Amino acid sequence: MARKNMFEGIAPAARSEEGGKDPLPRPAPKMPEVFQSAGPIAAIRNDLRSVGSRSIQDIDPNLIEDTGLKDRIGALDEDIADLRDSIARHGQQVPILLRPHPKLSGRYQVVYGRRRLAAIRGLGTPVKALIRTLSDEEAVLAQGQENNLRKDPSFIEKALFAGDLEEAGYDARVVQDALNVNRSHTSHMRKVREAFPRDVLERIGAAPSIGWKRWYELAVKVLEQGIDASTIHPAPFAEGSNSDQRFAAWVKALPEPPKAPAAPRTPVSIIAKDGSDLGEVELNRGKLGFRPSAGQTAFAAWLHENAEMVFSQLHQEFITRSRHG
Repeated sequence: MARKNMFEGIAPAARSEEGGKDPLPRPAPKMPEVFQSAGPIAAIRNDLRSVGSRSIQDIDPNLIEDTGLKDRIGALDEDIADLRDSIARHGQQVPILLRPHPKLSGRYQVVYGRRRLAAIRGLGTPVKALIRTLSDEEAVLAQGQENNLRKDPSFIEKALFAGDLEEAGYDARVVQDALNVNRSHTSHMRKVREAFPRDVLERIGAAPSIGWKRWYELAVKVLEQGIDASTIHPAPFAEGSNSDQRFAAWVKALPEPPKAPAAPRTPVSIIAKDGSDLGEVELNRGKLGFRPSAGQTAFAAWLHENAEMVFSQLHQEFITRSRHG
């Protein structure tokens, strides 16, 4: 008795239209494109990419280009000694963010973490980094927001960074988002950059204790008085002074604005108790004068001879009235 096909009725044998021969093996159907970019396959692929972008890698510092816009005033070496010592003792606790170099294969550009990178370069060890593919705009936003969360930049550092972004062609929205400021604040920054050349601001330094209002009011004063900021305090600042002290020294070196002459006051007519006209008293540019009327020359001579007594009594009356309101 022939053995019954155990798959019969489940998977019927395929037959060709010619001669009942078995057809050639069919290729596996291609997955529609819509399922390649969505669904479980795409989800797995995206998860793998996400894990790769989040994983921390050890990168040779020599492969990293310290390019991009400058967001701090002063050389990095000035304030990384403590950071370098900390990393040498405890290791790098916070990774930096890199992006693949757009033109050089195998190299990277730093997005944020320049101080950490500079400190680690001096140690001769790999730097721990996250690597993400970012556009120029995304890199600028990440750089600005990370700085705001960590060592808060001073107003001047933000103002210079905003100026660099504007000169690089970024629109106002990107500048405001990168620095976490509103339109009014970027206007204040622009006014300060208008009043002070960049080299003057860099000579003074970050001045972290000097808020935007003092910088803005000083900028308005410089512009209204037509002061050339580069001519103020051209000599080197005192050795060892910090940036807040240099700001104070720069302000102190400003010339006093010329005082506008006081407008002359209207002359006051002096009438005697009998109704006769004694003359006029006039205050002009801080000087008091008495012009006697015709026929009062004798009184004018007497007033001149007794001026010390008369004005002393008047002054005493002035003091008495001032004390009693």
